[in-house]
Amino acid sequence: MRNIWFDSLDAIKRYVRFEPGEWKGFAITIFVLAFIVSFNDWGAEKADLAVGGINFLGAVIIVALSLFGRTWIQKIVGAVMGYRTEYKPTTSGLLFAVILAFVTGGRFWFLIPGGIVMHFMAGQRLGWAKYMLSPFGLGVVSIFGPIGNIIMAMFFRVLHAFTQIDLFYTAFILNLIWALWTLTPIPPADGSRMFFGSRMAYMWCIGLVVASAALLYSNINIFLSILLSFIFAWVWWLIYYLVWERYIFKGY
Repeated sequence: MRNIWFDSLDAIKRYVRFEPGEWKGFAITIFVLAFIVSFNDWGAEKADLAVGGINFLGAVIIVALSLFGRTWIQKIVGAVMGYRTEYKPTTSGLLFAVILAFVTGGRFWFLIPGGIVMHFMAGQRLGWAKYMLSPFGLGVVSIFGPIGNIIMAMFFRVLHAFTQIDLFYTAFILNLIWALWTLTPIPPADGSRMFFGSRMAYMWCIGLVVASAALLYSNINIFLSILLSFIFAWVWWLIYYLVWERYIFKGY
């Protein structure tokens, strides 16, 4: 057990970092999503560059923190499992998000800006994932994308509770919506890797994230929200297994 912890901490220390090639993708994603988030914050009656610029800068900050937070969590999990993760934006996802922002007047946020690419690190050779880049391993790392957004949502909700700054509430909502969008089983969303890696794990994650988002939005105590979310996730997982995997799908 001690060696496992030592190896995991060593892997985190050595491999959890943002690669030079990621920064361009981060910058593009941050500025596009910040534009969408601040779409309706450029003045009440007509566009005001001063007001819009300040709101856009605030959106850049919360989007950057959210993106770095969720990606960092996935990098930590990946390093422990022997994978090097790298964020890659998707042009189609970002372009579609901008088009929807204009069509809906900024009322609809499409948040599948990109996903992570994972590389197998043979030298790590940790645990059950040490021999190959397995679909299940990819799914496990991907699960922590939406979970990372939920953690960031909790962080921003606490900040808003203490400061009453509207920007932090916007960040809270952003992460809830982002977590739900990434559950979609469409590449490059995390849900696509979860679904093909393990349907059972995917359904458990859906239960956890959806319940967490609903409970946190309902302003229920965070610790109670966590407890109820885990209970709902396991109940939902059991119902799915009994109804679909065991009696309808039957393992095929």
